Amino acid sequence: MDRVVTMANLPQCSRCRGDLLISVVSPQDDAAGRPIHLELCPACDPGDIDRPAAGILLQYFADGGGRDETRAQEGAQLLVEWSRECMAAHGWYWGPAPTMPFPSDQWGFRR
Repeated sequence: MDRVVTMANLPQCSRCRGDLLISVVSPQDDAAGRPIHLELCPACDPGDIDRPAAGILLQYFADGGGRDETRAQEGAQLLVEWSRECMAAHGWYWGPAPTMPFPSDQWGFRR
């Protein structure tokens, strides 16, 4: 089941213990069976050369894109790219839906 939950207080960044802008628990687990947590941190992500989509998404929010309804499609595309980037860091990639669905493949991520 797809579910989005908004919260007034997000957990702290696992890298710097600062405030997160986005915190997501992925529908996939890591190789050890633990949930994968995706984090967008204004302190850690803007200068990370290995994570350019995170920096671009942070700039979108800094420029007021998150409050501008005319930029909603742009924001959605940036969120997809950020999700791809985060999942790739965990060995997953975005692919077409399988012809024979498996429970872990319902989101289109492949290992």
